[in-house]
Amino acid sequence: MPVRLRPVLAFAMLFLLVAGIEHAIVRLPAFPRQPALSWAVLFDVLVGLPLLFYVLLLRRYRLSPLVLGTVVAACLALAYWLLPAPQWPSQALLRLLPIGLEGLTLLAIAIRGRALLRAYRAAGAHETRPLPRLRLAAGQVLGVAGVLLVAELDMLRYALLGWWEPVPATPPGAAAFASHRESGFGALLGIACFGLLIESAALHLLVRMWSPVAAGWLLVADAYVSLLFIAHGHAVRLQPTVLTADELLVRVGFFWHVAVPRGGWSTAELLRGDFTADAETLNLARPLLVAPNVMLTFAASVIVTGPYGIRRQARRLALYLDHPIVLLDALSVTHS
Repeated sequence: MPVRLRPVLAFAMLFLLVAGIEHAIVRLPAFPRQPALSWAVLFDVLVGLPLLFYVLLLRRYRLSPLVLGTVVAACLALAYWLLPAPQWPSQALLRLLPIGLEGLTLLAIAIRGRALLRAYRAAGAHETRPLPRLRLAAGQVLGVAGVLLVAELDMLRYALLGWWEPVPATPPGAAAFASHRESGFGALLGIACFGLLIESAALHLLVRMWSPVAAGWLLVADAYVSLLFIAHGHAVRLQPTVLTADELLVRVGFFWHVAVPRGGWSTAELLRGDFTADAETLNLARPLLVAPNVMLTFAASVIVTGPYGIRRQARRLALYLDHPIVLLDALSVTHS
């Protein structure tokens, strides 16, 4: 296990251990007759678990304090699931706690709002596109929480508004290269969504016999994955790879994107047959559910930005384009 992942593993193990112990305590026959046990379970879940998160993860990874609010909200949901409704120590307290948590979150966002606006304006010196500028500003001001928030807003924008959004016009002197018309990507994504729908319905009915609460959360998770698939499909259509006079902007939906200055690649070739990736090659055709047909090799490693702020370093990029030879001709290289 890499050293940087050990705190995550430690927190996950302690979280499962505490949740298991509290679940066993709640199921004790004497639990309904001991009001103090309700307070003890509530303290462990709402104070102990967020404290573990703060010590093991938030300080070590320098996460935004807003992340801690999300963890407290998750612990509150866990407490609702663990404790039966009649055993809540104070119904009034627990009704006010979510309202107070939401108020503190909105207050923190309002306090950071001016700093976020200043960071957004400053990011204009390095990036002119609105969404990357917002991503840079949110990451600088809000940390990981800001990057995740922008990623979620980006996903919801494509999922809900992508149905009516037309493909942006190609800038003058540039060439756009789609990757969804000849690949059958739309049909494959439709099959995946239909399979997810069938699996969700069957699994929801099965889990509901065991736990209605777990079935509800499972339904929420399946709905989120469905929105992610729909957003990915629209993003692939609306964000083609673009070659301008200054750079090659490679985009695969909202999953991966990288801008390479024109001439920053040493070779570009046509791929035929089987493809095997190595440690220096990033397969950007995988989110399209197809095999790549273009390989770009760079003189130096490039940083590819992925979903939710993930960054990967690679010397070669394997792509899929509907008309790869047109790109190779535009790059003025010999393809094979």
